[in-house]
Amino acid sequence: MTKYTAVDSWLYWSIPSDLTDATPEEAILPLFKENYEPGFPSDIDKAALDQKLSTVQYVFIGLNPGDAGPLPELFGNFHGDRKSCDYRLAAITYGTAAWGGFITDLEGSLESDSSKVKVGQANVTALLDHLKDLGIPQSATLIALGSKVYKALEGNLPAGYHLSQLMHYSGMNGHWRFEKERKKVRQIIEAHTAL
Repeated sequence: MTKYTAVDSWLYWSIPSDLTDATPEEAILPLFKENYEPGFPSDIDKAALDQKLSTVQYVFIGLNPGDAGPLPELFGNFHGDRKSCDYRLAAITYGTAAWGGFITDLEGSLESDSSKVKVGQANVTALLDHLKDLGIPQSATLIALGSKVYKALEGNLPAGYHLSQLMHYSGMNGHWRFEKERKKVRQIIEAHTAL
């Protein structure tokens, strides 16, 4: 199996049984919130994900794990307790080409206060080296979760990378809106497809 880090994961979550193709957009977030199950979905073959690495089109990048840290399982990051609001990521990517994308953090330290997390060129270089080592193509669109990650990447990415930004999905972020972020995901996918 590939050498993943403790902060690496995939954009897969357990899908609510009530969710269908006929589910209205406005019902997606409440369904994921009400039916959220912590942990990486058991019906996804983790070993088979190695084969997806060379075809990854979207890499979502968070700042770092919060104090609770990733669940102690392979791909446990971004799949924590409901209070982590990871279900928001599930809801905005569900049913889009971003579902099943790769996700990781720019920095590995456990810290919920983002003002205490310092990131710069060394973090970006380490991230890009890690993605390359995993076999993720440089053509994948990098999607920064929050302005701090975006600024670190924007100022330190070599030419040839495609960078987009979403608002961080934390429950502490009172500006986060499902409709707006889901629309941004679709716009990012359209822009990536046009490359």
